[in-house]
Amino acid sequence: MTGRIPTAASPSLALVLPALLLPTTALAAGAGHGQEGVPPDSITLLVFLAILVGAIGAHQVVERMQKRLLFISVAEFIILGVVLGPAVVPEVAPFVDLTVVAPVFAFAAGWVGLLYGLELDFSAPGLSRPLRLAFMSWIVTSAVVTAATLWFLRSGLWIDVVGWDMAWPCAIVLGAAAASGSSSAVDLLSERYHDAATHLLPLLRRTTRLSNALAILTFGLVFCVWRVSEGSLDVPERGVLVTIGIGVTLGLLFFLFIGKDQSANKAFLSMVGILVFASGAAFFLQLSALAVNLILGATLAQTRRGGRLASQLERTQRPVTLILLIFAGAMWNPPALPAAAVLGAGFIALRLLGRMLGVTLATGGTPLRGDLWRGLLDQGDVAVAMAVGFQLVYEHPAVDLVHTTILVAVVLHELATPRVLQGLLVDAGEVDTDPIATGS
Repeated sequence: MTGRIPTAASPSLALVLPALLLPTTALAAGAGHGQEGVPPDSITLLVFLAILVGAIGAHQVVERMQKRLLFISVAEFIILGVVLGPAVVPEVAPFVDLTVVAPVFAFAAGWVGLLYGLELDFSAPGLSRPLRLAFMSWIVTSAVVTAATLWFLRSGLWIDVVGWDMAWPCAIVLGAAAASGSSSAVDLLSERYHDAATHLLPLLRRTTRLSNALAILTFGLVFCVWRVSEGSLDVPERGVLVTIGIGVTLGLLFFLFIGKDQSANKAFLSMVGILVFASGAAFFLQLSALAVNLILGATLAQTRRGGRLASQLERTQRPVTLILLIFAGAMWNPPALPAAAVLGAGFIALRLLGRMLGVTLATGGTPLRGDLWRGLLDQGDVAVAMAVGFQLVYEHPAVDLVHTTILVAVVLHELATPRVLQGLLVDAGEVDTDPIATGS
């Protein structure tokens, strides 16, 4: 995840609760009536609230341990989503009909895309090194994972042969998810070693953010080329031009609308409004809200207000991440276990290989360390947003495999990467001692 873990103590959590209650509200309004076996709405509401409060309480306990033991946990919110979704107890699940809350997800995904877009200030100094690392890491990792996934889906091993019309989008989405990253481990280590003057952490954080932008553009291409309404290849220029056009046009309109005299709070509220509009347009046109809002944010990043808006969005990122995690769990459909195990293990191994090769190529002939890939293994909110966005629009057993693979990889990477990154810092001499090992 890009930055920080969802925190129950955060005041901004109040922004999330109404969104999470939408499915239950729909049931209370009568959406659940007429479904045989559904218990009374009041019971559904109580079950939902009890599970939600329990999960938040459990996360508070886990979060207190994270800094000291150097791990990141997001599994509790994904598990919460699974419990609330139809995979466990369909008769009680508030998230049985996910079409009711699909616009909420579009908004959350748009928030993530906008945040990364606002960081694409091409006039910022010191962009060459992180951009080179991000580009090589993105192109090698996505190519390796995409090619291997395409072969697996077409091979007929452990899975029925998947047609080309679904094999290609599934493979490209997994490749884009593999190329995406997260700066949550970097942020955790920055807090743990706040007194240390490290040079690698800022470089790794910026590289991750640029990698995410490239991965989001790759993911958005899938929605432009493979149109659900037609079920086959479409004219790619149409979707690409519409995606770019919406993002650039709304970015310019927003800049003209807010003018010079609006306060930071008014500008932020206006930004939320334009985000809702852009995400709604993407949802209506079956385009990627991630990609549309990334371009919107990149347009705004070239203006004088881009940096301030990015800071405000990042401060409110935690509840949005929480929404994505719960949605990801609620939408989970159990795939065939052998195929999921093989694809999941292959994805993690090939992602590691792609990172190693990409960083080795990027650092050749430079003073940068060749093992910087150890700080670029984390995964987070961008990968989760891709999993949910893909699952909402496309329907196929292979899509369930992709969704499961991404969720498992995110959970495992979030748990392991802080320690791997710490080892890199120790080996680079930027951290003299390990405060965890010494008990300081």
